Amino acid sequence: MISDDMREIFNEFVVEAEENLHRVEEALLELERDPKNEELLNATFRAMHTLKGGAGFLGLNAIVEVAHAAEDVLGKLRSGELTLTPEINDAVLEAVDFIRSALSLYESGEQVETPRDLIERLRELQSGSAVAQKGEGESSIDDLLERYGFAHLKGKPIEDILEELILLPPDERPLELIDELDKIVASGGAPEEVALPEERALETVQEELEGEPKPEEKEEVLPETKKAPVKAEGEKILRIDVQKIEALMNLVGELVLERNRLLRVFQKLYEEYQSKTVDEFETVMSSLDRIVGDLQLAVMKTRMQPVKRLFQKFPRVVRDLARMLGKEVELVLEGEDAEMDKTVLEKLEEPLIHLIRNAVDHGIELPDERVRLGKPRKGTVKLSAYYHGDRIFIEIADDGRGIDIERVKKKALEKGIISPDRAEKMTEKDLLFLIFHPGFSTAEGVSQVSGRGVGMDVVMNTVSAFRGTIDIETEHNNGTRIILSFPLTVGIIRSLLVSVGGRLFAIPIYSVLEIIQGEDAQITTVSGKEVLILRELTIPLINLGEALEMGGGNVGYVIVSQVGSQKVAFTVEELFGDEEVVVKPLGKIIGEIQGISGATITGDGKVVLILDLDGILKREMRTLSLV
Repeated sequence: MISDDMREIFNEFVVEAEENLHRVEEALLELERDPKNEELLNATFRAMHTLKGGAGFLGLNAIVEVAHAAEDVLGKLRSGELTLTPEINDAVLEAVDFIRSALSLYESGEQVETPRDLIERLRELQSGSAVAQKGEGESSIDDLLERYGFAHLKGKPIEDILEELILLPPDERPLELIDELDKIVASGGAPEEVALPEERALETVQEELEGEPKPEEKEEVLPETKKAPVKAEGEKILRIDVQKIEALMNLVGELVLERNRLLRVFQKLYEEYQSKTVDEFETVMSSLDRIVGDLQLAVMKTRMQPVKRLFQKFPRVVRDLARMLGKEVELVLEGEDAEMDKTVLEKLEEPLIHLIRNAVDHGIELPDERVRLGKPRKGTVKLSAYYHGDRIFIEIADDGRGIDIERVKKKALEKGIISPDRAEKMTEKDLLFLIFHPGFSTAEGVSQVSGRGVGMDVVMNTVSAFRGTIDIETEHNNGTRIILSFPLTVGIIRSLLVSVGGRLFAIPIYSVLEIIQGEDAQITTVSGKEVLILRELTIPLINLGEALEMGGGNVGYVIVSQVGSQKVAFTVEELFGDEEVVVKPLGKIIGEIQGISGATITGDGKVVLILDLDGILKREMRTLSLV
């Protein structure tokens, strides 16, 4: 249990521990490709050492024991006494998983049991037979310890061995053994510095309270001194409670609304009066408009986080899944510095895991099959992020077998998801999007990875909840690309103002593909339902007035939209241009209404409901044969 007076220090430790755990995990995955990379080995050892020290300072004994056992293994890898193997990597990664879960348990005040089996396995690996032999005439550390009667120190890092030997009484101190060990240290087989126990304890506490400096920022060690004085430059990072950011964002939203109203009032004033004062007022208004826009952008950026925070979780997912399935898969990450809204980022982990698991399980072939097809044995899954306009795109692509569209069609017919008549009219793109239907799966049986028909509908629901879109591209034996698109901010959007049943509504403009005047729209009836014929495509047509139970009204315009996985057309009476609006929830009193995502206030002070076209479509699904 963490005491109240240590809670603040513990919270800081948790944040830093997560960073160190990610550092260890990333380094271990990279070391599988480059096992002799000394820089990575040193960084991994330092991160685990820092974790152990911080946990010891806070009395988190279970983490201390696991981290210490993992640190010993990493120490031998670093000194060259052990060679990295899949078994060692698995064990250290398991230690990372335990520490991560233990942090969560400590945070919630629960008891944490020390995993004796894991610690024993790490100890066995540390003292295993994979000890590297040195050059001719040079004995290994274990051989030296055996020869001089210190076999009980076998398996410990060389710095710990030297500490114990140096602290022995002078008449018991084995000077020849110490000289031999010093030679190993000097040859680069062990850490360059061996600190005395008091110094190590002090350095460990300092690391946790001050944070370990980056390699390029470490000060030069001066002779006969500890460290050179550091010039205080002030904190460059300030951690702020998320609720404070949310409150600031809400205030900026209100400011945007009032700016819109002020601009509308000024427009009327400008039309009615022409004077020098009005011209000066226009200058002030232009400046105010710019400042509010800049402030809005600045506050929005405080909510933005690099997608690297999300992406760095997936190399481990791909590695473990590929090993389970007997496949060779490389995950390529691109655009990790791209930033997106924290609210969206936090909800994307589960959908992306589903997509990546599907790419590895269904997309990438087994190595022998890939060779027969003339492909490299190792498959590639690429996860990338990039900007286009005011949206951010996240793309998952693989070079596997692609999606068998005919198989998708067959499974959908078998499960009764679509009717035979509907199947004949569907395009390849329409058929592809059936994979997002709840309960759909092309797997022949249920396994640990797939076959349960859950997951892809979760992807669609999450994307739709944040006003996102999905697109799919696939090619036989050349892989599949799934592209997710999201607005850069979820609180302020540009919307198209329309009239339905004599009342004003807002439609998010990102979902509007095309607008057609009513008299130019080719509307017909298919199976008793109205559809729009647009460039030889048959698009379901929904009268918004009827859908909102406000009466049919005249068809002034037809709005073609991308709703989830398909194109749908909606009829409205009038258009009133577009406007930047702040999305406000309906509140607990009104609650959630399917088809309405929130409300806003326009520049002339009117309260306008924001339509959720995806929700409206789902309401109409009961009467329309869309799938």
